[in-house]
Amino acid sequence: MNIDSMKMIEKISADGYCIIPGVFSGAQVEKARSLVLKCYDERLDGDLENIPFLNRDQRMVYNLQNKNHYFLELLFSSDSLQKILVHFLNDVWYKQIPLDQPNYILRAYLARSSNTPLPLHIDSFVPYKSEHPFVMQAAIILEDQTVENGCTLVVPGSHNTGEYAKQEAMDNAVPIESHAGDIVIWDSRLWHGAGKNTTNNTRWSMIATFSRWWIKQNFDIPGNLPSDIYNQLSDSQKAVLGFCSTPFNDESEGIDIRKGYADLKEKL
Repeated sequence: MNIDSMKMIEKISADGYCIIPGVFSGAQVEKARSLVLKCYDERLDGDLENIPFLNRDQRMVYNLQNKNHYFLELLFSSDSLQKILVHFLNDVWYKQIPLDQPNYILRAYLARSSNTPLPLHIDSFVPYKSEHPFVMQAAIILEDQTVENGCTLVVPGSHNTGEYAKQEAMDNAVPIESHAGDIVIWDSRLWHGAGKNTTNNTRWSMIATFSRWWIKQNFDIPGNLPSDIYNQLSDSQKAVLGFCSTPFNDESEGIDIRKGYADLKEKL
């Protein structure tokens, strides 16, 4: 399906979010969903420490990029998603990588199926007013998201307020109902939450958080990505995973951490 990326960019600028419909086929969605459920069944035993408040008591699978290359294959397959992220998150002064290619990075990649309501919040660390976001999220929808099963709720335009989320604004929140195979993208400054899942069914999605290259990743992706997955990636994809912006040990190795494809090393 041909998507007008500029219209999506305009909608994100105005409302803080957009939906790219029908990006993935039913077969692609079902394969991803089956892999997510397998990863969920095989997740770390016991309670993980220091679970963030908003992730407690939710079905979660962290670090999808380490689990199976297929999760990255889907993430990198949408040209429209890349065009939108390049527009909003690329550093125009990053000269070591062509500016039509991503120099933003993947901060985190997880799957979740929420069951309890989530309060309004932002994921940009701090609110601020600017036409330049530094964190954005993209959700690959694996199961239809409806009001009944607790879909995401957003306050349109709130990313431009320069304020932390106010819970009384929930009265003005609108549901983002989406279908399996869609991609939902939002500016992380957008006030968003979720309703209660009143059904007996799950509502899995895979959520990738992207940021500007200089923001610290949630996990050490370059240090822990399995070699068999690394070796299947293009140089551009390796850059998105952070391999072109890792810090040096000291000044004898280098100083400018904006690296290019020529700096990529074989991962053994």
